[in-house]
Amino acid sequence: MNLTQYYLYKLFQAYYKAHLKNYPTISDLPNREFAFIRWDHPGMQRHIGYPNSNFLLDYLVKYAPRHSYRSATIYSTPSADKMEHKGYLGCDFVVDIDSDHIPTSCQHRHNYVICKNCGKLLLGDKPEECPDCHSKKFKKIVWICDECLNVSKEQVHHLIDGFLLKDFNIPLSAIKLNFSGHRGYHVRIESKVFRSLDQEERREIADYVTGQGFSYNIWNYKPVQSNMSGFRIDQPGWPGKIAREFYKVLSQGSDYTENIFSNPRYGNPIRSNVLRILIERRIDLIRKLENKNPIWGIPHVGPTTWHRIFEILRDLIKADIDVVVSIDVHRLIRLEGSIHGKAGLKVVDVPYEKLDEFDPLTDALTFPKESTNKLTIKITAPICPPIRIGKITYDNFQPDEEYTVPLNVGLFLLCKDVAELIKN
Repeated sequence: MNLTQYYLYKLFQAYYKAHLKNYPTISDLPNREFAFIRWDHPGMQRHIGYPNSNFLLDYLVKYAPRHSYRSATIYSTPSADKMEHKGYLGCDFVVDIDSDHIPTSCQHRHNYVICKNCGKLLLGDKPEECPDCHSKKFKKIVWICDECLNVSKEQVHHLIDGFLLKDFNIPLSAIKLNFSGHRGYHVRIESKVFRSLDQEERREIADYVTGQGFSYNIWNYKPVQSNMSGFRIDQPGWPGKIAREFYKVLSQGSDYTENIFSNPRYGNPIRSNVLRILIERRIDLIRKLENKNPIWGIPHVGPTTWHRIFEILRDLIKADIDVVVSIDVHRLIRLEGSIHGKAGLKVVDVPYEKLDEFDPLTDALTFPKESTNKLTIKITAPICPPIRIGKITYDNFQPDEEYTVPLNVGLFLLCKDVAELIKN
């Protein structure tokens, strides 16, 4: 370990020692597999089981891992080194919502990659290869800001309000929500029904909440001349969702309607001449929707345009989730109460009713906000975007310059690997 890694190890260790008595309870802990990435050990150590929480806490205090995980799956023998020997008993249904998977405008402002071969810096997502030297190896810096954190919150609301509570009739008390410690949230359902689902059944749920596999025939969509028939605001499932979202958009006014259907964020915009017709008939369409009239008639608007309208409405409704996580029955997820080694923030429980007021950059800080401890660091990255910690935004960090910053700020920058500790 270098000096920075050793100091982070000691900070993580101090956190775990201080929180032993209040460490969150892990359900079915003896049947969970645990895995860790340590500061002093290459690769992931996994296939670890504990008979009770004391053994887990002893490990966290001793090794203070950079990353800590536990299985969403329950096994009869979680410490077996091969999956076929673990004794699969079921898997919680887990949804990972992370703004990393959601296109946001902020990503192109604060995310970047550095070519490991020639050092070229490129803003935004990682390319297939470096445009200068054609190397495919990059160092990637993924940042955090209020925009991407708020987008993740919005998608949690889409999932829980729009699907889990209404369509699946899951009581809120059965839905567990965690901030992941980085840019998103984990939603878990631990009921016997969901634990018994196989991969294909999980995929069907994931496809439903993401609006994949639209079938207008199944929905009884019937183009009749320039009309469409089959959607009413009182219908269950996606047809009703589409109708209600259409009503909501139209009711917000002409400017809002135009903005939604002309916004490239939702793919190919509606052609301007067709959009003008749609806006002109807006009040008539609102009345038809209110009267539960399934016939929406607009001259010169054919099935292809209606399909595009439905796709835009779908993208407003759906929950952007990481489908791979939801269908994987052997998934490892972030350990509750642990520190995320790429951000220095805690993985914390968030009661859903308090989600809107939850502020990850204040409420998930590892050390108390009022701590007077400071770190002296040196910026080692060519770019260090602004970061808000608590109520203060820290910016104007320059490469190769030294700064003395509050403990939580320094922890974040060191974990992000954009700075190194300066020995006092």
